[in-house]
Amino acid sequence: MRTEDLKRIILKMFRGNEFYGYEINKKLSHAGVEVELSRLYKVLNEMRKEDLLESRWEKSQSGPKKRMYRLGGRGREELDRILLDAIATVHSFYGEYLQNLRPKVNVFGEIFGPITEELKGHENIAYITTKYFGTHEMLISYLQAKAPQGRTYFVTPKSVAIELNLDNLVSLDGTYDSIPLKDNLIDLLVTIDLPQRDLLNSAGREWHRVINETGKIAICTPAILLQKYEDPLTIGDFVEKYEHEIIEKGIHIDKEILLSQLKKFFQKVEERQVVHMTIIVASKPLPL
Repeated sequence: MRTEDLKRIILKMFRGNEFYGYEINKKLSHAGVEVELSRLYKVLNEMRKEDLLESRWEKSQSGPKKRMYRLGGRGREELDRILLDAIATVHSFYGEYLQNLRPKVNVFGEIFGPITEELKGHENIAYITTKYFGTHEMLISYLQAKAPQGRTYFVTPKSVAIELNLDNLVSLDGTYDSIPLKDNLIDLLVTIDLPQRDLLNSAGREWHRVINETGKIAICTPAILLQKYEDPLTIGDFVEKYEHEIIEKGIHIDKEILLSQLKKFFQKVEERQVVHMTIIVASKPLPL
């Protein structure tokens, strides 16, 4: 086995754990990876020098002291990268899976059906995101099909490079609290993630500005980001929780705070659950 592959396997053992060399050897053996002790300790020493691991000496009640290993600073970063790479692969395969489902089994219809049922086909739609998701193209395609005579605007920050192969899509540089669209232009605004907590008020004011008096905003976010679940039990919640913690350092937005902010700008605010997603719909803009 290549040394780099062995290091990756060793790193995966260490999230929140601490082991001495012999324990690492046993865990490798149980995983079907046989490594001579001399080579293992050489690799562990290399990992210490690379800051993938740290170590300390622990006294033993019988025998010599034992060197205990734990993740180093670079090791935590590398482990996060490994997890994000795996999550990106899951997102990609899940997106293809959804795309190939039978028409009767349409998760996008479950999410956006109630939001789009009143559209007449000529509405202007704005789709805002600050992150890459493999399902963006499919979600926007679904929305475009509901308003084929309208305009669809795709708003992302300059720092987020997303290229979509869609016709009649207007791409714009913008953020939640700075949307480069005219007042009262939008009939439906869809956001697939949440602004930072300190931007909620300014984002709400901007959403209110661009939506017309009969329009609505739909916020679609993983439910786990609106609640403090320490130990997610489903794979969907696990993926969302750890992706959020790695990328956004676990910044949490309380659902009641979000709803309270929306009610400053909109008369009607509703929420519902679809699988592990929370959809919050705000409509009937209040006079400011």
